[in-house]
Amino acid sequence: MTKIAIFLSLALAGAFQAQGDTKQTKYVVVVNTANACNQSGKDAQATVKKLFLKELTQWPGGAEARPYAREGTSDEHAAFVKLVLGMTDAELARHWLKMKNMSGTTPPKDVDTDRMVLKHVAKHQGAFGIVTADAAKGAEGVKVMFEF
Repeated sequence: MTKIAIFLSLALAGAFQAQGDTKQTKYVVVVNTANACNQSGKDAQATVKKLFLKELTQWPGGAEARPYAREGTSDEHAAFVKLVLGMTDAELARHWLKMKNMSGTTPPKDVDTDRMVLKHVAKHQGAFGIVTADAAKGAEGVKVMFEF
């Protein structure tokens, strides 16, 4: 009987600990501080989606869009594709294949770290990319467009 009681108490303790560890990482789309686009919420997400997929090439206001992607195996990439683009990796791959065949358009450049994304975005007016919300705090030359 005591083995069952010990097992149950360990199982319950593990369940409560797992509940406490469910802090989900928040990601943000950052843009250059000179970007004049003042959209927010769903409008901002729709614009970023079109710019990232290169269906649009300029921000509202005229700045040339310069999207930066994250590596395909990163958590940032997975969250962005699912939550902002509303696609699967296979659908995204088909999109880029179609764009390449139709117009020679290639996917955005992959950047592997938050620090490098922030550096690229701060350098170019129309640039944008995905970083963790924590990395964006206090970063110079960029502003958060929206969180997801």
